[in-house]
Amino acid sequence: MAETVMMKLGDFTFSIHTAAYQQLTKTYRWLWASTNRFGDTSSLQYTGKENPKVSLPGVIYPEFEKVGIYQIEKLVKLGDAAKPHLMISGLGDVMGYWVVNQLVETEDKHTVAGIPIKQTFSLDIIYYGQTLSNS
Repeated sequence: MAETVMMKLGDFTFSIHTAAYQQLTKTYRWLWASTNRFGDTSSLQYTGKENPKVSLPGVIYPEFEKVGIYQIEKLVKLGDAAKPHLMISGLGDVMGYWVVNQLVETEDKHTVAGIPIKQTFSLDIIYYGQTLSNS
């Protein structure tokens, strides 16, 4: 991939020319069911793993070069599509399919026309599977 591409999620490219994430945080969880026992501690049983989650907090400067004001709308469309999106790292590694779980946007300081000078976002995505058949 080009040097300026941080990652692709579906049709959206994360880069300094679109939306640049500042961190990439991965969360893994292992599930344990608890059964109460009379007069003793609870019994735990391993029931599996949750799908990994990635959080991408980032920043957009709409007036920087040709970034524009529609990057957040493009991220919203990823979520509105209600389907898994292929994720590819900036190095070209295929990371499987991921679904958009949550997007939070904050606008900071605006021009006279109401255009934000800075937008921050936090995008949460959840691993769907290596293929669309989720096998």
